[in-house]
Amino acid sequence: MRFNVHKKSSTPIYQQIYEQIRYRIQTSMIKPGDQLPSLRKLSQELEISLLTVRKSYQLLQKSGLIVIQSGKGAFVKGVTKRSSKVLNNFSWQDELNVNITRSQYSLNRDRKYYDFSQAILFPRLLPNQFLAQEMQSLLRTNELVLATYGPIQGDRELRIELSSYLQREQGIKADPHEIMITSGAQQGIDLIAQTLLKPGDTVIVESPCYGAAIDVFTNKGVNVISIELDEEGIQSDLVEEVCQKIKPSLLYVNPSFQNPTGILMSRQRRKELVDLAELYHFFIVEDDSFGEIYFDDISVPPPIKTFDKNGHVLFLKGFSKTLAPGLRIGLLYAQGSVFDWLYAVKALMDIGSPLLTQKAVLAFLRTERMKQHMEKLRIALQLRRDHASDLLSPLSDYVQFQVPKGGFNLWLKLPQNVNTFALLKKAQEHNVCFLPGEACFVHKPPHAYIRISYSLLSDTDLNIGLQRLNAILSAEI
Repeated sequence: MRFNVHKKSSTPIYQQIYEQIRYRIQTSMIKPGDQLPSLRKLSQELEISLLTVRKSYQLLQKSGLIVIQSGKGAFVKGVTKRSSKVLNNFSWQDELNVNITRSQYSLNRDRKYYDFSQAILFPRLLPNQFLAQEMQSLLRTNELVLATYGPIQGDRELRIELSSYLQREQGIKADPHEIMITSGAQQGIDLIAQTLLKPGDTVIVESPCYGAAIDVFTNKGVNVISIELDEEGIQSDLVEEVCQKIKPSLLYVNPSFQNPTGILMSRQRRKELVDLAELYHFFIVEDDSFGEIYFDDISVPPPIKTFDKNGHVLFLKGFSKTLAPGLRIGLLYAQGSVFDWLYAVKALMDIGSPLLTQKAVLAFLRTERMKQHMEKLRIALQLRRDHASDLLSPLSDYVQFQVPKGGFNLWLKLPQNVNTFALLKKAQEHNVCFLPGEACFVHKPPHAYIRISYSLLSDTDLNIGLQRLNAILSAEI
């Protein structure tokens, strides 16, 4: 059982340990009846005092999460004796010290039919038939595509086409030689972390933030500092305050229709972040997974990368959200020596993304189909956003949310005393699931939040599922 503590963090060490154990219990990474490390063992491993560990355990016991038995140890509440658990041939694994401390995906391992937890598209909104026909055609005309490793950097034709797409749609002048194909934006985040971060480094993230990005950084053993958002995005003045105290290695942002809040970062704020990166010499990881999903004919500011002159911005774009989750196509655009470093790590990671899937999307990007698809997608998702907002509006006395101008999600603020994990269990009993807001924070948030993704279900199921969720919230809050 491994823990990451950062002695220079503003969060006390006992609180860091408490939050990591609490999160693992609530996400079932630690099971009822599991024994926690002894006070002495944990204090030695983390090089902290026994009193600090004891304070963490006392807080966990006070929260009703563990039971401390005199002379025996601390156990996760539910089964108080480890011997009462059924032993099997795999029980030796429980004693190992593994490199995973948190994962948002543990929250909804058992997906429910009315699934609001995943920010992905309803399959029938995607160009499945065209892509399937394209793959069949590729296999008929070139069977050897299955017997060929894709280039580590990615298919050259696809990189050229993506370069044209970025310039045409987002004003980014990207050299194809500086583009790398990834298995979605998520691999890009992990690739950057593998390449640039080591334990003890500092990463700044938005608060709240895309939970899987927090997972990547936390599991790398880095010090993750979160900065609150306002209506214009991450607050650049607070970023500078951190930079004056601690030199960050990375700033991770999701500027266009931020996941989970849907906030659209202003043009001025984007430029200010680049200025700070140049002044304090850190990288900005710009995750642009939702930039084209805008509603109400609003004007989306240009990507942060367009303001970058000296290679401070690492630009990520995923096409899984909008084109084909099953193909897992994304891109990473980086300039300078960092590209060579990323290339070397990518080679160790997978020796290149699958070639067949890269070739399959090529024809779609080369025609007007991509533009037409995005236009239809925006209309369909705007209707879903409006319908979801209307169905949840009767709860406005105790549920607060801003109607987003793009993206896939509604971010709901609930009364402070609500336990979102208990609420999720109640919802699962009615075949409904959502994402508890704690997955999107580095530390326990001061209020209760949940994220509702209106993108995945059919129109009929969206209506039924939201009515069920409405009833659950009305009864439980």
